[in-house]
Amino acid sequence: MAQMMCRVIVMMMVLGGCTSSLHGTFAAHSFQGGSQQAFALGTVEGRSCQVQGLYLLPMDEPPSTQQALEAAKQVIPGTHYLVDISIDDETLWHFGYARQCIVVQATAWGMPQQ
Repeated sequence: MAQMMCRVIVMMMVLGGCTSSLHGTFAAHSFQGGSQQAFALGTVEGRSCQVQGLYLLPMDEPPSTQQALEAAKQVIPGTHYLVDISIDDETLWHFGYARQCIVVQATAWGMPQQ
């Protein structure tokens, strides 16, 4: 019985260590291209999230800074790049599961779509 309890504790520690780290990713830029005239289009927000069942077991792909940047660029049509970028992570606790997200807030620049 003690050996079984020890195995369960070790397994919980291993799973907890795999899912509790910070995202640790980096995005060098949000735009590659030539010099085009652009205008401020507005404030945008993008998210990339992972659900963790029973607060420890990952159920999706891990959150990605690059996916959050792309989601933010899709908010306003015609967005070419983002400036004044703020990248944060948050954990939303629910009954039986948690949701870990990377949140990007920025100002979108580009050409307005008609």
